[in-house]
Amino acid sequence: MEKYDVTLSFAGEDRHCAEELANLLKSGGYSVFYDDYEKAQLWGKNLYDHFSSVYKDQARYCVMFLSKHYARKLWTKHERQSAQARAFEESREYILPIRLDDAEIPGILGTLGYLDLHSMSIEKIYQILAEKLSGSTSQITPTDILDSTAVESNISEFVLFRLSDGKQYFIPFQDAHWDSTEISLELLPESPEEIAFLRSLRNNLSNRFSQDKLAFALQEDAAWVSPQSVAQSTSDVQTIWKVVLKEDSGEHSFSPLKEIIYNNMSPDQIAEMRARRILLDEKLEYPNPGGFTGFTHDPLLESLIRGETSSSYEPGLQIQESPLPNLYRSFGDTPQRFQKFARLTLALYLKLSSTVEDILQLDLELLEPNQLQVHFKGHRHQGYIIQVNGICPLSQ
Repeated sequence: MEKYDVTLSFAGEDRHCAEELANLLKSGGYSVFYDDYEKAQLWGKNLYDHFSSVYKDQARYCVMFLSKHYARKLWTKHERQSAQARAFEESREYILPIRLDDAEIPGILGTLGYLDLHSMSIEKIYQILAEKLSGSTSQITPTDILDSTAVESNISEFVLFRLSDGKQYFIPFQDAHWDSTEISLELLPESPEEIAFLRSLRNNLSNRFSQDKLAFALQEDAAWVSPQSVAQSTSDVQTIWKVVLKEDSGEHSFSPLKEIIYNNMSPDQIAEMRARRILLDEKLEYPNPGGFTGFTHDPLLESLIRGETSSSYEPGLQIQESPLPNLYRSFGDTPQRFQKFARLTLALYLKLSSTVEDILQLDLELLEPNQLQVHFKGHRHQGYIIQVNGICPLSQ
């Protein structure tokens, strides 16, 4: 009897796609072999023999993410050959290919039915895979999928814009380039609200005084930015918004000179308290004069934790509480998006509140009921490292 419903074979460069499908399968109650889920079990094993067994004998299906990276890796070659040995022995489909590009993969025939990540989302692929696992697969062919007008576009990554009034826009992008002078984006807005926001940026370009202050996040980086150009390009297939931003490296740049020592607490210790509030929603707690530990009121310490004295302080970005519970209330019904949006929001808060200069690790996992497990590591000036591990409650 197979141990797994699905085993995933992919190159490290394509891990983000495999991880998204693995999380969907896990949330759907399916057993999936994904190496990050098996760290303890893999530790110390002969991986060559173990992987041969996993990909040949231990799963109902093997999903392969085929790409130019997959074609040249030794481990993916070993996984593919093990899966092909299983497919050769059985008279049913076992290998389920997902194409990320047009790279030729040895042993994978062009006649083998596949799904194409250029024409559908991971969520759609999961739905089709779930049908197959349930045994109620409809007769869907690659051609049917490519021609379908109901196919979702492959939107898997987002950028975050935050206005000074607290409004946030998570907008899908198909290309992003961030260098030392500017940020160039190709955005694919999904809603009328996102389109209206981009139009307002374009309309306000000629009037610098009417521009709202913008905080921006991409992956695990964030900055204060000002728009330089906003252009809309429309074809019969899609509309792309090309946006160029300039990073504001002056007024809001990080400066440790504006941080202070308070009550024998260093700026690094205060920043760590701020990080724990952002990530875990921890409130101010320190010893009372009577020797008891509890919540008390200290306006100056509270203002330091909020970041009001840091160089990148912005009235709309006070760290009074974690942004995660509010975000969960808005997007908790779509767990995959919530986790992507949470990463962007945390990057923005951690960096623009001068809590850390660089994010070294930010791992998030939704737990039941309504809890987010957080593993964070961030770097401050002069080599100080902040580490936070814990659980953030997402609802009262």
